[in-house]
Amino acid sequence: MDTLDDKLIATFDGKVVRKDLLHRIKKGTNVPTFVLEFLLARYCASDDPTEIQAGMEAVLATLQDNYVRPDEANAAQSKVATKGKHRFIDKVHVRYVEKERRHWAALENFNSQRIAVAEKFYRDNDRLLEGGIWAEITIAYNEIDDDDYAF
Repeated sequence: MDTLDDKLIATFDGKVVRKDLLHRIKKGTNVPTFVLEFLLARYCASDDPTEIQAGMEAVLATLQDNYVRPDEANAAQSKVATKGKHRFIDKVHVRYVEKERRHWAALENFNSQRIAVAEKFYRDNDRLLEGGIWAEITIAYNEIDDDDYAF
């Protein structure tokens, strides 16, 4: 690494994404680039080769456990029903249903359009109501039989 790289890491600690690592991971995954950049900034923001290797392994493990591809939606829903809850990386949209006077979340890759969402989340994150955002979210299974939603 050169002097400029060192200055960037020192100034923007934890926010520098190495594009060479991005391209290395991107080859073997079908994940949006900005999701990979977020994970790389979290786990690989270092110039220490040992930390970078451990961070790369953490990124791959996170993708394996938490990223849902659209063709895996049924398996992801089953995992939540079996375990009770699970953390995913997905694009979240929240919409207001006037007839019910209630907000519902929808997850794109998880393929569920009717997920109960607490008011705090869409109040604190306006963009959820404006086209959605990519996020790490924990989905819990709803065990109440009288409710008409599973998550």
